[in-house]
Amino acid sequence: MSRGRKQQQDNGGRRRRRRDPGAPARSPRGPVSAYGDRAQRVIYIAHEGEKTEKDYLRLLESTYRTREGKRSFRFALFGEAGGLRPMATVDRVLEETEPHDEKWVFFDRDAADSRDTEIPQAMRKAAKNGVQVVLSHPSFELWLLLHFQLWTSQESGFDSKVKDRLRQHKDAKGFEDYDQASGDRGKGIDGKRAESLLASGRVKSAIRNARKLVNACQYGQCKAEAADEAAASPIDPGKPETYDQWTRRSGHAGGCEPLKRDPSTDVWRLLAALEIDGEDE
Repeated sequence: MSRGRKQQQDNGGRRRRRRDPGAPARSPRGPVSAYGDRAQRVIYIAHEGEKTEKDYLRLLESTYRTREGKRSFRFALFGEAGGLRPMATVDRVLEETEPHDEKWVFFDRDAADSRDTEIPQAMRKAAKNGVQVVLSHPSFELWLLLHFQLWTSQESGFDSKVKDRLRQHKDAKGFEDYDQASGDRGKGIDGKRAESLLASGRVKSAIRNARKLVNACQYGQCKAEAADEAAASPIDPGKPETYDQWTRRSGHAGGCEPLKRDPSTDVWRLLAALEIDGEDE
């Protein structure tokens, strides 16, 4: 076991960073037994959003981590109060992992946040280092909405209409005040909201709708089936893929520019990687 691995914390696998010698002492880490079954698949994920993505990923983990006939898994999640920029998610997950670890990042198109240059740069750095990117265009809320309906309207990176529709959809119970209520309730995913997302057939619908958006991409050569084929060959940290090869893991063609995948969301790819298809709902 590497020294870095011995320094992992029991709250998700995070390795301790170097710290200022003058800083207050931290609590000692827990016993090795608290780190969980080493046979588990550990997926390291840095996420842009402060609340929603983390809550959703914990919901996936609590619902699907242990299933008959499937390898168990757990997420090691990394975020920051106030959120992370796209490039910062890539930097963070690389900082917290070893080359052979399975690494993902979540970030949004979010045209209101001046990231036209940063997103392509973050994508290329991720590709070079074997990090899988979950890009949502315009935002992660599109993935939530796809549980209830298909959405094909191009919003140029702005998500106000997507959120409005999510609040208004008759089947999206609990989302009526999404991103409007105060505190954790504002963008949290729990209670009725979680129940709505996991209701019979919803996960399967979200995956199907997200795949339809890949196939309908304006580039014209993007196919969700290409992602299925690429997933059959796991990323080999010893053999870096070209950017085009890495891009095909999303189902999008090598020449398809990320900023033009409007609308789209790659969350379905993480579920596919975990063999979550909604069939057992």
